[in-house]
Amino acid sequence: MSQDPQKATEVILKVGEKKFKAKFNNSTTAKDVLSKLPYTVNLDQYEFDYCGIIPAPLAFDEADKHNGWTNGDICLADNYFTILYAGEEQSASHTGLIKIGEVEDKNQLSEIKNLGSNIRLTVSSSI
Repeated sequence: MSQDPQKATEVILKVGEKKFKAKFNNSTTAKDVLSKLPYTVNLDQYEFDYCGIIPAPLAFDEADKHNGWTNGDICLADNYFTILYAGEEQSASHTGLIKIGEVEDKNQLSEIKNLGSNIRLTVSSSI
């Protein structure tokens, strides 16, 4: 697995005027997204997450795929970019996820959940 929590990159998740701090790990997929900053994707809201088809395929390592998530995770799920704000208790049956990062302040997950049914998310450098 290429994910080392010691090598995290801070990013900003922006939706409209709202900004949320996040950290991306050093997985192949996270590095690919970081190389494309600012990275924008349209996401739709579902029961536990915001999810949207990525504009172009992202690189990944098969070894990074895992089952389930922790609330606040940012993942690649097949061709979908996801921000998972809830449901970790029921998540074990969801397979093939690649964690690329996480929302830093878990207290903001309820605010993220209430952004609306369709959002335009931009990931940008925190610098």
